[in-house]
Amino acid sequence: MSRIKVAKSLMTFVLLGGSLLSFVLDWSPNHLLNPLWHPHARFHGALLLFLVAGVSMTATWLLWRRSKEPKVAFQVAVAVSVAYWTPLFYIPFLLPSSTWWAGRPGAEPRVDGMLVYPNLIVAGLFLLLTVAAYRLASAGRLVKEDA
Repeated sequence: MSRIKVAKSLMTFVLLGGSLLSFVLDWSPNHLLNPLWHPHARFHGALLLFLVAGVSMTATWLLWRRSKEPKVAFQVAVAVSVAYWTPLFYIPFLLPSSTWWAGRPGAEPRVDGMLVYPNLIVAGLFLLLTVAAYRLASAGRLVKEDA
């Protein structure tokens, strides 16, 4: 399998897998089904999930369709991934009333005394996979600038 096909497959996993994982984890009692959430907040949470699914499917379609500009499609797919996953790292700084932890306050997981937020680990993993796919595509000359 060529580097470009591997890169496209990896980006497909990032886009569709990330979207599916978001539904599985967020359509749950500690997120959208949490009775403590305001009903309109649940509406916006669900709206975001469907937006992510639609944008991810569109970016995946762009990746695999025949095109005279395949590098543009790959760059769009990378941009979608980065736009979705990077805000997880800074939203609590922009919105101090928010938190990375979805569970009971005070029950945050710790490893060797350090707070560990599972959603940040997942976001970091998906961003690393995005970078890996981009590097593979670059090595395969898909995303390099035209000479």
